[in-house]
Amino acid sequence: MSMETRTVEDNNTEKSMGKLRILLVEDDADDYVIIRHHCSRIPGDRFTMDWVTDYDEAMEALKASEYDLCLLDYRLGAHTGLELLAEVGNKDWKIPIIFLTGQGEYEVDMRAMKLGAADYLVKDHLTAALLERSIRYAIERETARKALQEAYDDMELRVQEKTADLAKANAELQRESEKVKLFAYSVSHDLKNPTMSLYGLTKRLFENYGAILDEKGRTHCKHIMKSAQQIATLTEMINLFISSKEAPMNIEDLDLKEGLACIRDEFSEQLQLRRIQWSEPDHLPVIRVDRVSLERVFRNLVENTLKYAGEKLKEIRIGFRETELHWVLSVSDDGIGINTENPDRVFGAYRRIESREKTEGLGLGLAIVKEIAGKHKGEVWTEPGTLGGATISVSFSKGM
Repeated sequence: MSMETRTVEDNNTEKSMGKLRILLVEDDADDYVIIRHHCSRIPGDRFTMDWVTDYDEAMEALKASEYDLCLLDYRLGAHTGLELLAEVGNKDWKIPIIFLTGQGEYEVDMRAMKLGAADYLVKDHLTAALLERSIRYAIERETARKALQEAYDDMELRVQEKTADLAKANAELQRESEKVKLFAYSVSHDLKNPTMSLYGLTKRLFENYGAILDEKGRTHCKHIMKSAQQIATLTEMINLFISSKEAPMNIEDLDLKEGLACIRDEFSEQLQLRRIQWSEPDHLPVIRVDRVSLERVFRNLVENTLKYAGEKLKEIRIGFRETELHWVLSVSDDGIGINTENPDRVFGAYRRIESREKTEGLGLGLAIVKEIAGKHKGEVWTEPGTLGGATISVSFSKGM
């Protein structure tokens, strides 16, 4: 049977502007007449109804997406309304469907709701008021769903735009970062070679012609060599700072006793020359860290202590303790201590007091320590030392 089109006032096929377009899928002509009668008693001229009688016609009508709502009967000859509901759901056709049953069949009605029906009505109990309320609620829910979907789509579009902007910004930041690294490496390389040449030439001048230079000339030579060494050290620290940010970590089991022995050996000559005592715990555990990073941490901390703890430095003490989540390593000294007027800057513009003179600028040594601690999910901090000087502690996560 072909589609029959009637308005609820028995008009022809014209669909009035602003009216809801309803598709009735019903294989019983008597039920169609009853449903049309109920619709005609709903106040206001608000509906236009098309009537089809079988599954295939219903599928074609719904496919056209011309309707605001569908009234769907359970019995459709060889098919059922549940099958049609399932197919509509599979094709993701967004139309509210009110399911109609002849009797109050609870399980059938619940299956219809699970398949996406907006409501269900029992035809034997149908009234104009009940039908109007069900249609109104179904349309309101669909309107709300569309508004929510539009809001979601708009938000999704904004998220995609922001994500694209962020990706673009990150790419630009990465390019700028690479430029900065390249510049730093270039400056380091370009400075190091002439600096070492300057050091070598000055040293040869001092060694070969020191006898004919006066005291002032020899002093100038020594100052030039010392400045050249400082420049070479600074360029090397720049490279180390960059590598501490970029180099991948190799987490492995490390015997702390062995790791500290290597650092102690590196500074043994200075320790002996200045008669500085080195002390550490008798028993130290095996921990999981990046070996190169840990050795660099201790190397920088000990080096800073030797440089800035003052001439009266007599002891460097290594400490170890552990918490539930971290291993905590520390380097303490009995030197002049740390000016903690602004502790937040202690790993940036690091200031120490020696007698009445201020010594400023620890270079990048402690900045590297802080970077390494962060990569190990830890922290670095300072506190008054147990020896009267200062203590710098570094934590390493046990979860690495």
